[in-house]
Amino acid sequence: MTIRSIIRIGAIASMLAATAASYAANPKPFTVPEIREWRGADGSLEIPSDARVTYSDPRLESIARRFAQDYTTMTGGKLEVVKTPKARKGDISFVMKPSKKASPESYTVDISDRVTITAPAEQGARWGATTLLQMFDQAPALPKGHIADAPIYGFRGFHIDVGRKYIPLDYLYNLIDVMSYYKLNELNVHLNDNGFTYFYDDDWDKTQAAFRLESETFPGLTARDGSYSKDDFRDFQRYALSRGVEVIPEIDVPAHSLAFTRFRPSIGSTPEEYGKDHLNIMSEETYGFIDSLFTEYLAGPDPVFVGSRFNIGTDEYSNRDSIVVEKFRYFTDRYIRMAED
Repeated sequence: MTIRSIIRIGAIASMLAATAASYAANPKPFTVPEIREWRGADGSLEIPSDARVTYSDPRLESIARRFAQDYTTMTGGKLEVVKTPKARKGDISFVMKPSKKASPESYTVDISDRVTITAPAEQGARWGATTLLQMFDQAPALPKGHIADAPIYGFRGFHIDVGRKYIPLDYLYNLIDVMSYYKLNELNVHLNDNGFTYFYDDDWDKTQAAFRLESETFPGLTARDGSYSKDDFRDFQRYALSRGVEVIPEIDVPAHSLAFTRFRPSIGSTPEEYGKDHLNIMSEETYGFIDSLFTEYLAGPDPVFVGSRFNIGTDEYSNRDSIVVEKFRYFTDRYIRMAED
């Protein structure tokens, strides 16, 4: 047998051994969404009764405490939360490791004789905690191995219409918990709208319409069949942010605005033009009304809308002639600039 043959046989043997080892190692854990990278090891980690959740960066404290609460809710076990850079066997540690190249939603999880969640930003740490919770939901012991994960899509969420049907805040809080558990990060809350006239005998006066936020600028504008106070809506948005979900409030104008034109008929289009749910974008009175309404929720040291984004609506107006199109363009640009300011 030649030396070349011996080397070839040795390489094949090594390959087979590596393949066998990979089959023996722990398979990728099941999570939703699926983790992107998994390197399995042998064995599992049972969290001991004296395990702690540790962190050293103060930005991770709320995430560590939230994880400990969720762990108790899910498993019944209790974890002490400790600020320390030194983890011991059995601990679950959160570590912040800034990186200009990494996505702020990325994270790694190393499971050996302890668990270490490392992320470049708070959002990644939250998702690492969520991955662990999903694993604990399936078994009391964690498979040893290494996870490297980051979302493929930056915007993951959906839209809920509370204008046409009032949705109580306790439902929305539960919805945020579910979204966070599946790493969805955006919820668009559609705060005003109206029904379709053909469901109401083609009568605008019978057609459902509602604006769901407390308004001090325009008393009487807020729907009577269900609404949110300013303080309650602030608290809801802040809770969502603590769960990694940004609430994007939407005030839909200049169409879908029957709640506004019913409150102040003088700013509405006539039915012969576009329908009573359309604002008259040719009228300066309309702009004064919307300026004041948006300012109520966007301005001041403690704005009602606490996140980084706000949806100004602007869907389904009209494109029947160039004058209307250009005025609609002006309307849209005006409120984009206002929101940005």
